[in-house]
Amino acid sequence: MLLDHSTSFADCQPVGLLMDFPASLAAISAASRARPRPRTGGLLPHMMVETDRGFVQARHVKPGDMVYTLDGGAQEVTAVKHAVPRLTSLVHVPAGALGNDDALLLPADQKVGLELAAVERLFDVPTAMTKVVSLIGHKGISAAMPEKMARIYLSFSEEEMIWAECGMLVHVAGAAANDSAFRDLSLAETRQILASEDGRALTDAGKAEDDQSVEDNVDVISAFDMLRGLLAA
Repeated sequence: MLLDHSTSFADCQPVGLLMDFPASLAAISAASRARPRPRTGGLLPHMMVETDRGFVQARHVKPGDMVYTLDGGAQEVTAVKHAVPRLTSLVHVPAGALGNDDALLLPADQKVGLELAAVERLFDVPTAMTKVVSLIGHKGISAAMPEKMARIYLSFSEEEMIWAECGMLVHVAGAAANDSAFRDLSLAETRQILASEDGRALTDAGKAEDDQSVEDNVDVISAFDMLRGLLAA
């Protein structure tokens, strides 16, 4: 454009302006609809799910299977969708951290159920849900290296909390993903609740240790008194 000759581009229209025409906007909108955003959550294929035929891996769950839920008993699986492998942010959950018998990996955006005393005190509900990533640092839960993994999405007639890994609650969204009957904790709420629970656990442990120290001191004094009585005799 700074050149002063017949091939100067000063009179040319920038190509970027073509993106402002309605036809171009319609094409972009159509392309966006053709490529839906990946769904969040979902079970990893190796996760064990409790069904009426025992615990089976999520990859083997089929429509028509009955899966045990938190408050609805065994509910029928209406559909199963398998997502292609994609890079998944993972969280490592040690055995027992969330009621799971064995250590396992979970998608960072998977929502799990929390049955804590603080949840009931604050929100007057027995169970709330939160993303696994919000639990990092609690009971040894830690971030893991991302991997390319497939995900499995179960569907029921409505949203459910299903039992998995022998004692863990996993949330399965309903048709209206944004409308949930369970309390959905934010990151800040989850961290505050965990801090409250951990602090209470430390306080209880300290109190138990103090009580034990008092008992030990009483035993020592009693033994000393007994020994002094024998010597006096």
